[in-house]
Amino acid sequence: MKRLLVIRWGALGDLIHASASVQAVKQAYPDMEVHWLTSPAYRVLVASFAGVDQVWTWEKRQGLWALGQLAWQFRQWGVDGVINLHPSLKSMLFTALVMPRYSAVYHKEKLRSKGQAQRTVPRRHAASDFYQPFLRLLPTLPDPLPNVPALRPAQETDVLPAKPDGVIWVGLIPGVGAKRSNRAWEGSAYVGLIETLLTHNPNLQVLLVGGPDETPLVQHILEELGKVLGDTGHRVQNHCGRYDILGTASVLAQCNVVVGGDTGPMHLATATGVPVVGIYGPTALARTGPLAHGASRMITPPETLACWPCEQAECPYTDEQHLACMRQISVEQVQSAILGLL
Repeated sequence: MKRLLVIRWGALGDLIHASASVQAVKQAYPDMEVHWLTSPAYRVLVASFAGVDQVWTWEKRQGLWALGQLAWQFRQWGVDGVINLHPSLKSMLFTALVMPRYSAVYHKEKLRSKGQAQRTVPRRHAASDFYQPFLRLLPTLPDPLPNVPALRPAQETDVLPAKPDGVIWVGLIPGVGAKRSNRAWEGSAYVGLIETLLTHNPNLQVLLVGGPDETPLVQHILEELGKVLGDTGHRVQNHCGRYDILGTASVLAQCNVVVGGDTGPMHLATATGVPVVGIYGPTALARTGPLAHGASRMITPPETLACWPCEQAECPYTDEQHLACMRQISVEQVQSAILGLL
């Protein structure tokens, strides 16, 4: 096999987890060309992955005709194998039109139990799960998935000046995007955490990081901080929605520690090797926990709370148990984890 195509449209965390497989392929088969088909929003990120020779893009608004034309281009050009990591009718149709000699499809490992029972059930991490179709197509690959180098943003992607001597940067990722909001720690908890951190160390500064979806939440946090602390000046910096993915990775990489929930920017921080503190409630650490290249501390709800992890898109409770998995994680727990890493 000389030319391999990988299909994965998104999202950010999934792409980072899947990148480990491509790096393993390139280490085992250095002469193999590896191409990746993704969404335009992730082109720059995928192009930064070690082992990817060329990135191709398609998105829904371009229509099926454009996807068919791209498939015909691949068919004429010649692709030996396709790894479909985003199984859908569109990707299946695309693979059929390309007509590779070999193909393998990703099927997510199903959840066999929920809540407390899930904590003891052996389960593959998402990165290892993505590796399974690669193993089926290329059985001589090492198993299990080997450790791979951390993502290092190029120096030209730096968007912040060098950190002054003696200053500590704590990156906070308060949001989790527009979907699955039940994975987010409460905004009031972040307000309490920032207040405690700024009081603890006069040399500490907080960098709020995230995408455009987090802008309203961050504005609320800043307003509440203003009521409590007054003018925080340069000690709390808002970087949400200002940079592309690699620019955001650069900001995160310059922090002394990064704190956040189960969200794409958190996995981006982990991939750069910066120490991380993960706040996990409804999602399972065994499945989507950060594959830390640096030091890490993972915080979960109390063992006595039987419903976590549930991995549901919305909290099923409407009474006092609503979002209990996140509300029962205290500011003191997170602060202690941060100070332990600092």
